[in-house]
Amino acid sequence: MTSIILNKHSMSKYYDFIKRLKIVIYIVRKSKLFAVSTLVMCFSSLSADAQNRLSDNIQLPKFEGATLRAIFDVLKQEQSVFFSYNSQLLNLDEEVNVDRYQGLLVGYLEKLLGEKYSFKETNSHIIITYAPQRMDVSTVDMDTIKNNRTKISGYVKDIRTNMPVKFVTVYDGTAYQFSTLTDKSGYFELDVKSLEPTFTIAMSKENYRDTALVLLLPVEVSRKGKERKTGYYHASDSSKMISNTAFGRFFTSSRQRVQNLNLGGFFVYSPFQISMTPGLSTHGFFNSQIVNKFSLNIIGGYTAGVTGTELAGAFNVNQFDMQGVQFAGLFNVVGGDVRGFQAAGVSNVGLNKLSGIQLAGIWNSIDTVTSGIQLTGGINLASNAERGIQLAGAMNLAKSEVGSQLAGGINIARKVHGVQLAVINIADSSDYPIGVFNWIKNGSRQLSLGFDESKFMGLSFRSGGRVMYSVLGIGTYLNDGYFKYGIEAGIGAHLIQRTRVTLSTELVHRTHFDEDLKYNDTNRSSLRIIPAINLSRHLQVYAAPSLTYSEAIHPELGNKGLIWKIWGADQRRNTFHGGGTVGLTYRF
Repeated sequence: MTSIILNKHSMSKYYDFIKRLKIVIYIVRKSKLFAVSTLVMCFSSLSADAQNRLSDNIQLPKFEGATLRAIFDVLKQEQSVFFSYNSQLLNLDEEVNVDRYQGLLVGYLEKLLGEKYSFKETNSHIIITYAPQRMDVSTVDMDTIKNNRTKISGYVKDIRTNMPVKFVTVYDGTAYQFSTLTDKSGYFELDVKSLEPTFTIAMSKENYRDTALVLLLPVEVSRKGKERKTGYYHASDSSKMISNTAFGRFFTSSRQRVQNLNLGGFFVYSPFQISMTPGLSTHGFFNSQIVNKFSLNIIGGYTAGVTGTELAGAFNVNQFDMQGVQFAGLFNVVGGDVRGFQAAGVSNVGLNKLSGIQLAGIWNSIDTVTSGIQLTGGINLASNAERGIQLAGAMNLAKSEVGSQLAGGINIARKVHGVQLAVINIADSSDYPIGVFNWIKNGSRQLSLGFDESKFMGLSFRSGGRVMYSVLGIGTYLNDGYFKYGIEAGIGAHLIQRTRVTLSTELVHRTHFDEDLKYNDTNRSSLRIIPAINLSRHLQVYAAPSLTYSEAIHPELGNKGLIWKIWGADQRRNTFHGGGTVGLTYRF
């Protein structure tokens, strides 16, 4: 049985540079089905075979002095055509002159942009890439091997120079299940299982136009494979691609990174995949271009992304987005956006946006938190977390803005919209820092010298934001035979700030030491109301009444109750008492 399929229509659209059409006839023995089959190969564009939008007939008026942006808007409104491309590839404000046109969309795009650009179609967008070079396949062989598998091999050459082209990604363009790279001589071998009646060998390489060979095999019973849904990931910043990071280089091989460079953001949807390691997967070498609904990585896996659930014994690496739930024993690394829940024993790393939760034992990292929480026992890192919350056992770092930060050690941010709670808080702007020490660049800093009802003279440093601040102080008792020194720490809040007067309140705890600097467990805590008068821009004087709890210095046996006094502490009883502090403050 012999069959000849002509593909002149798509050939005329894309490859007027092709000098000849090669037809190779293979004799294939098929037991109980047929004796002889004919294989016809013809060149076409991969996108033209898979999609129809580029072959649509369009009619557009003449444009004079119009920008590319305006023409793209007309195509979007009248033809429902959406484009995706690198922002540095095209100058949308460039003015062009285009004659009235009626014909195929791909022809208009080549007329508008020139022959050095390539156009690939996905389910939703037309992808524009720079592809000034062309490649061809000089020789193709096909051999049937065991277990219903077929080995397809050939050589890829540059059309202009006739030299071999190395590191070309050659893959199954029909079911997107198999892929390989050409070697230094341009040679490739593609091991295909269950060859379909129509099989497409697709080839991609950076700066080359995508090329495809369509293999048409006649069979006794015709069956059409299910069309795979494709997509394209557009990266606004190429430095945030997984292949350009230390994590990406560590978890992936050089061959996989070359394939990512060749195929760019192109990906295919699949219901599931199972991997032992990044190179050993049910989708083979093409796994890095597959977005799965369910992904199981025994040790670790490298896929294009997830739209459901992904589990790994050690690590998950996604080239593009993760949408759903992701668990890993050690690491989760996502090159695109994280939308959902990530949990890892060691670290979660996302190169773009987080809308959800990152939970890790040691380290979380993301570029932008649009809405969500970073939670870790170690360190949280984010470039911008304006609408997010960072919770860490050790440190939170937001290079730009953050919603709120809570840490056991230190918080660092440029601008904080909510609360900072840690031992040390550092920010350019933070209205509500709560900690032992705050350093807010655009906040308040004061140095005060005060004397209270217990004859304690102390030097206090107050630092914080417009509302909350921290208090650190040190001083000495002028006339006390039992205590000699004291250290104070606390928090305060600015209630009223006017040109002439201010009103603040603070809660301070004092720890005592004797003259030999030995710690004494008799402590006191005070709630102060601090009205102050501004004498100048930097100086103010204050008189602050206080309510203090003081522990007994010489407790009497049998007197364990608490007493109240209007002024001063009782040395033999724990006391709630009134008091006050007067002093002078220098405002930086």
